[in-house]
Amino acid sequence: MKVFAVIMAGGVGARFWPQSRENMPKQFLGVFGERTLYQRTFDRISRLVAPENIFVVTNRVQREAAVSQLPQLPQRNIIAEPFGRNTAPCIAAAASVASSITEDAVMVVLPADHLISEDDKFIAQLKDAIRLADRQRALVTIGIRPTHPETGFGYIHFDKANVEQEAADHGGYRVISFKEKPNRETAIKFIESGDYLWNSGMFIWRVGVILEELRKNLTHFSDFWAQLRGTYGKPDFDKILEEFYLRVESISVDYAVMEKATNVYTIPSNFMWSDVGSWDEVYRLSDRDGEGNTYKGDVVGVRTRNNLVWSEDKTFGLVDVEDLIVVETKESVLICRRGQSQGVKEIVDALKKRGRQDLI
Repeated sequence: MKVFAVIMAGGVGARFWPQSRENMPKQFLGVFGERTLYQRTFDRISRLVAPENIFVVTNRVQREAAVSQLPQLPQRNIIAEPFGRNTAPCIAAAASVASSITEDAVMVVLPADHLISEDDKFIAQLKDAIRLADRQRALVTIGIRPTHPETGFGYIHFDKANVEQEAADHGGYRVISFKEKPNRETAIKFIESGDYLWNSGMFIWRVGVILEELRKNLTHFSDFWAQLRGTYGKPDFDKILEEFYLRVESISVDYAVMEKATNVYTIPSNFMWSDVGSWDEVYRLSDRDGEGNTYKGDVVGVRTRNNLVWSEDKTFGLVDVEDLIVVETKESVLICRRGQSQGVKEIVDALKKRGRQDLI
């Protein structure tokens, strides 16, 4: 069985401002060590899929970073979106490219900005998901076992009581429904029930199956599918892709496909995972000193506790402060209360309204 992998690397990482910018978002940054999140994603999946069968979908303004960070990946395997249109059009473009090679294959779709440890467990679960997707002609997603009532993730409601043998052989359960990001009270109920997983955005399916679902549910895709499929690797591909993106709605694959499909399974994770979705998550994942501080760069703290300071080229001095996040770049400084960094996206939105594209 042939397996393709698609790395979605076109996000802007707005909640990671000011380090994350449109032309160099968080997936291309060395947040934890020298290897970027994008490179780590490639390193993991290349243990299972040959580089010539790995495709990257990124934005045109990010293509240079995507190419330079993975010189071992054939450049023709990097699909450059003309602009962002969420995950459904992204996956549609990748599925069209894969189908030009063969539809008789399984496609693994992975975001480029996740931090995963215990790679052996991750690869083992991907193998189970590939077999389940192939044998059941199902849409499969990896669900993350929740550790706390997170309000920044969508949730997967799965049927752990009614176990089908074929799915059970691969650690899978049938999905009942997908839930939007809940409020804290609802998230607590989800956790207490034991029937919910975090929606990781990792998907596994046969190429032909996802194409069928996209043709049914994604507007304008049917009109462009044959054209896109036939022009991969040719000069007309970028033009036709742009025409498709100009017409298609901006919609996630969860809305466009997963919530409407009936043959959907999830495999609960057994590996360590983080979407590194905010500066608070960086703090949680970082080593800290005896006072709970984590510093990167030249920082002097006096009677400080539980702070994250990320300094690029200035010396920072902190006195008698606690629970702060301070992130500095050459152009900008972010200061916020720890626990509130989900709101950083609002700064990016405000800068856009001011026309300050130079800062985003």
